[in-house]
Amino acid sequence: MLRSHRGSVAAVILGVCLSVSPSVAWAWEMGDRQAYNNKMAILKVILESARERAIASDDLETMCLIMSIGNDVTETYLRVRADDALIQKRLKGMRNDLTACLALLYNRR
Repeated sequence: MLRSHRGSVAAVILGVCLSVSPSVAWAWEMGDRQAYNNKMAILKVILESARERAIASDDLETMCLIMSIGNDVTETYLRVRADDALIQKRLKGMRNDLTACLALLYNRR
């Protein structure tokens, strides 16, 4: 039963990703700030859960991974809108946070 449940979850996630991919690509081409903000809002919720998990079970890998995804989303947005100084500043802070997370991850080994 566990195996079929995991397969179902994976299928749903894959379906969602495939169904939104064309609209995501179009949003980047159009320089849609709202699409970027929506993605980052979702990632913020996921990151908060990952942070709680890191505290509870010492799972820094997941937290660093989510931070890395946020960096990638921001870099992708900035490729289209390089003139957005606010987001450039945000990316610098995000990179610093990711560096700190990775340092914690590698120093505990």
